[in-house]
Amino acid sequence: MTDGTPFAAAELWAQRPVVFTFFNSWCTTCASRQAALSELARSYRDRVVFVGVAGADQADEVQDYLRAHQVEYPVVLDDQQTIWRSYAVREPPAVVLVAKGGALLRGWPGGLDAPTLDRRLRELVLAGQP
Repeated sequence: MTDGTPFAAAELWAQRPVVFTFFNSWCTTCASRQAALSELARSYRDRVVFVGVAGADQADEVQDYLRAHQVEYPVVLDDQQTIWRSYAVREPPAVVLVAKGGALLRGWPGGLDAPTLDRRLRELVLAGQP
């Protein structure tokens, strides 16, 4: 994580579904969608975990991006792009939705906007939950 704590994906999805947002500090599409994604993450904070995954980027540039766009959810520096490759992400933006328990539900190369992600979360994740 950007704060130096270890990243353990299995712990994240043990209790809740996880949305991975793949980005780079220089990605203009990522930047234009970030405020709405952060708002969505706040609205789902008790039901879905959001995690940003910054790949092939400089730590200081990622920190600048996080401050400039007020990203409040945890972010992983994936400088070797290990997580990116695990989910077949080639370029940002991309979004991956993982079910509670760790099963891959859906991925969106090219990402998607917050209203569409909100609809998909309701359809794929929250429909069967109280």
